[in-house]
Amino acid sequence: MIANPEIDWDTYFMSLAYLVGMKSKDPRTKVGAVVVGPDNEIRSTGYNSFPRGMNDQVSERYVRPAKHLFFEHAERNAIYNAARMGQSLKGCRIYLPFMPCSDCARGIVQCGVSEVILHAAHPGNHKQEQAKENHRASSVIFQECGIHVRYWDGSVAEIRTVFDGDDVDLA
Repeated sequence: MIANPEIDWDTYFMSLAYLVGMKSKDPRTKVGAVVVGPDNEIRSTGYNSFPRGMNDQVSERYVRPAKHLFFEHAERNAIYNAARMGQSLKGCRIYLPFMPCSDCARGIVQCGVSEVILHAAHPGNHKQEQAKENHRASSVIFQECGIHVRYWDGSVAEIRTVFDGDDVDLA
């Protein structure tokens, strides 16, 4: 039997953000968001997608610039999902792979999230030349509004399990 050590909360929630992002139908960028309460309870999740009920079979809607007119970002979807369920996000933290756009940053501030955790290793934090100005604006918004931003330097978890004392190959 291979040891299956318990993972820490940051690893758990960041790994979950990537798993949630796998639901996205966007062929270029898959993003997930996980909002977590003070007691490490999941309050909401979201991924980048079309609005609920919108026809996702129209191929032109997946291509820029039209894509930006129709897709909702993971961060705002997580906020909207919480609102639909009457779930407060005040004092929560949000796990994201990379710095959100300024629209999402404003939403994060307005819903009361107090901490943003980003994955330091994600290329979106390093390579997006076209997004640098927008990400700088997000950083300014967070700084001026007192939102703590933290770059998590860990690795996402390998999903594995044990059943009846034996490791189970999930692949």
